[in-house]
Amino acid sequence: MLLLFAIACRQPPVIDVHAPTRSASAFEPAVNFVVIADSHVTTASGENVDRLARAVAWINAKAAEDDLSFALVLGDVAWGDGFPAAHAALDALDVPYVPINGDNEVQAEDDIAFDEAFADIYADLAATFPGWTMDTPAWHDPVQDRDTRLHDLAFTYAGARFVGLDWASRHLGGPESELGALHDSEGGTLPFLRTQLAAAPTPPPRESVVLFSHIPMHLGGFNAADTDVLATTIAPYGDTVWADLAGHYHFDGEEQQAAGYDVIVTDATWDDEVEVRVVRGFVNEETWHWTTEIVVVE
Repeated sequence: MLLLFAIACRQPPVIDVHAPTRSASAFEPAVNFVVIADSHVTTASGENVDRLARAVAWINAKAAEDDLSFALVLGDVAWGDGFPAAHAALDALDVPYVPINGDNEVQAEDDIAFDEAFADIYADLAATFPGWTMDTPAWHDPVQDRDTRLHDLAFTYAGARFVGLDWASRHLGGPESELGALHDSEGGTLPFLRTQLAAAPTPPPRESVVLFSHIPMHLGGFNAADTDVLATTIAPYGDTVWADLAGHYHFDGEEQQAAGYDVIVTDATWDDEVEVRVVRGFVNEETWHWTTEIVVVE
């Protein structure tokens, strides 16, 4: 499945899902932001933090010119002793950044350390973005005999709702650890998503909800049964949800889902070319129009 996704999705996507009617007014620019994925900063990865710093420098150079409002940092950010270096590199950004964890933080058993490392950033974001909400329930996993914590969050910007989702499996080791998990229990990620969708304003304007996660929300990121649950959950809001912005695969790609949203994956900063994705949102009284552009940082 991943191979087919990679073959089909190498080209950078430009998305225009819903065209306005003849009576709709012209689109107005509403928000521009950037996506960074998979920086993989550890004690032994000095080059990786340097590559992340190059992405940050490009964003800062373009922030004013492109009116960039914030950065989404889509997991596998850092683990082990890499948190201070990753935090320092991202702190150099001239725009707010929203970090979510990935599967590597969990596999390193640093999911709680991730929460602690970026607690100050989450506090700043709560004071920055309207409608900020964050759910970080902690529990003891009796199967793995370890404490863990989920990181699900949401905020509003320019009338669009951004929902960050922690799908990383808490199963340590083996193929299952690479797949997404729904965490469908009290305080879990799937109930958080359901709550956010139910609270989202009904269209118009359409395409006003942007999901973001480390694990892509499609078959390949999840097993078949869980993919069906995601489709059933999102389908009633297919006109409301634009896309799931994700990382994890270390390449760029796009895939449309039958439930009405797109999965748009951004390449890692840590290997091959250093890339960021620029997302631009435009809106009129009927619908949002989103475009994305992959930028290779020289």
